[in-house]
Amino acid sequence: MHIIYPEKLETVLKMRDGTEALVRPLKPDEDKDKLYEMYSTLSKETNYYRFLNYQPVTRWIVEQWCEVNYDDKMALVAIVKENGKEKIIADSRYYVDKTTEEAEIAIVVHDDYQGQGIGTELLEYTIEVARKMGVKRLYAYLSPTNRRIIHVVKKLGFAVKWVSDIGEYKADLPLQ
Repeated sequence: MHIIYPEKLETVLKMRDGTEALVRPLKPDEDKDKLYEMYSTLSKETNYYRFLNYQPVTRWIVEQWCEVNYDDKMALVAIVKENGKEKIIADSRYYVDKTTEEAEIAIVVHDDYQGQGIGTELLEYTIEVARKMGVKRLYAYLSPTNRRIIHVVKKLGFAVKWVSDIGEYKADLPLQ
């Protein structure tokens, strides 16, 4: 099956400092090394918040993350140019359960670019894409110590509830 790259989903987002980031669907072959570079240079804290446990990133794992189909497996990346080279600075993705049309969403922003608003912008854009693609509901599990993302998801309309049996928050956003 041939997967067609959804060029129409490309956009540009601006950070607080004026830096522009190209946001586009992940291109598996082109982005694999850049995605590995971003994930392998995250701080332990950022890695923990992304995975809800510390998970060293291997090339094999990144290859699995690059298996997108732009339908039920979507990944959007934010890219800037540094020293003339493209660098992925953020990754937002969701995986749709075809039986429920609900999707778990996850996002990470590289430490060097946190606090610039790109995470909020990318999350808003990912929600918009998921809605257009027919996703009925987005949800995410969040660390109770990650106050920044809890604030952001609440601001974007997610209902956030404590799930005591797993010791995490669950953020929930109906889209349709």
